[in-house]
Amino acid sequence: MNNAELISRYDSIYKKGSSTFYTFNNFQESRLILDMIPAWQGLNVLEIGCGEGRLAAMMSFAGAQHVDALDYSAEAIKIATRRFNLETVTFKCADYKTLKEMYDVVVLQGVLEHLDKPFDELAHILNACTRENGIVITSSPSFINPRGYVWMTLQLLFKVPMSLSDLHFLCPADFEEFAKAHGYDLVMKSCDQDWGGGERLLVDFRKRLPNALRDAGMDASGVDHLMAWLARTLPYQPTHEYSGANIVYKLTKSP
Repeated sequence: MNNAELISRYDSIYKKGSSTFYTFNNFQESRLILDMIPAWQGLNVLEIGCGEGRLAAMMSFAGAQHVDALDYSAEAIKIATRRFNLETVTFKCADYKTLKEMYDVVVLQGVLEHLDKPFDELAHILNACTRENGIVITSSPSFINPRGYVWMTLQLLFKVPMSLSDLHFLCPADFEEFAKAHGYDLVMKSCDQDWGGGERLLVDFRKRLPNALRDAGMDASGVDHLMAWLARTLPYQPTHEYSGANIVYKLTKSP
């Protein structure tokens, strides 16, 4: 599967209702993205992959001068436009590469892992869409946690997909190498600790593991045993700055 093939899939998801597809909302992740900028007042912002528009609205409420919010799903843009009628936000069904404007901040929430060549795209965004001393904030799932260790074992050893839409499994080392190679300043921090290694992990696994194993033609009868073991051991798992289920990365052009 490639990125172009995901368009019809996401249109279908938004037609049915995104709450039937996603296990949890991404509010903590959105809050962390907002916290990465001390003050949004007066900033011109581009959001790539805006979905149903919640984060675009939050950035507007935080004081952004204007937000251009793009998504390639026409269904998502219809929902966003209907829900958020804001003078400071423009929702468009468009490819960011067609834009000519440069922005103070470019935001991608849970987008890079769906792109065919994520770091080529990131380099293009920093060069072609971001003003001098501009900022790119991007977030992706993190796998440096119990949730990630289970999924990566299934994915890499047994070809059991954790997601039918994620094309890449990005980690802090990837962003550190990219920032060093291109001369960008990098700040990163995780959120959703309870999803990475707590109660929400158990909720997520009970819902998704049996389906993933069955889709791969594998025996799912041991899932309950794994859940019981995880429930007993998770309280002893250490947490750290990158052990949440999602990591937000802030890349700044060096002066």
